[in-house]
Amino acid sequence: MTLDGRPYTVLSLRPGVLSTFATNRYHETWHLLTDIPGAQLLGRLFWAMAFQRHERTIMLLDQEFLVPNPFDADPSSPIAFVNSDLGPLGRPALSDLKGMLPFTTPSAGTVVLQTRGLDIALEDESAFYRREEKAGWRWKEHQQRRWIDRTNGIVVVAAPPPVLRMWGVQTSALDRHSRRGTDVAELDYPTSNGEVQVLDDFEARVSNARRARESLFPGRSNEELTDDERAHVWQQGDVIAAPPHVAGGGGDRGR
Repeated sequence: MTLDGRPYTVLSLRPGVLSTFATNRYHETWHLLTDIPGAQLLGRLFWAMAFQRHERTIMLLDQEFLVPNPFDADPSSPIAFVNSDLGPLGRPALSDLKGMLPFTTPSAGTVVLQTRGLDIALEDESAFYRREEKAGWRWKEHQQRRWIDRTNGIVVVAAPPPVLRMWGVQTSALDRHSRRGTDVAELDYPTSNGEVQVLDDFEARVSNARRARESLFPGRSNEELTDDERAHVWQQGDVIAAPPHVAGGGGDRGR
């Protein structure tokens, strides 16, 4: 498709993929939220984008695979994964892309992701990190740049190949380190502009948040609430989620 007057290739997930995702902004950090299978899929996408060679190619998670966030049911934003070595993706291009969503035309073809290298990296994470350290990219500023922000309605997660490879391993390994039903992979430590968060009960939380929001703010499912309104949904959602004899289950708001 043509974005900002230039040809782009936009990849999306195959129809029928079961994983769903959500976005939310909390404590000045953009969170990509999903369950463990979803995190493993994100790891594959990060890894595959690290080895993409065709300029102006991006991966997009569009509305078909998005659900309201599991804390207050604010609507989630489309997510664009970008290999920043493949050319610019500026505000005008993002504005054009947002105007084309949701996609209504058939795709022009199928791309098979080749991620065998990720499997090898996950078999011995220590060896992977030693190889990355030996490569020396951490000491080169241009190989560490990353951009995580929402621009013109799309959450952009952009980085050069070495960072994308690292994100692929970190995100894929979340199922190994999950604690208390949740775990996170920080995408740009120490600035903390973005992270992937897995929730073992992701679908249940989304359902609870939807019910709480509809009971408090009916007919406003497509709007972003104010901070005070979100707090009311959190409290109501905790009550809905708790067993009958326990009110207020508490929870992590994307931290």
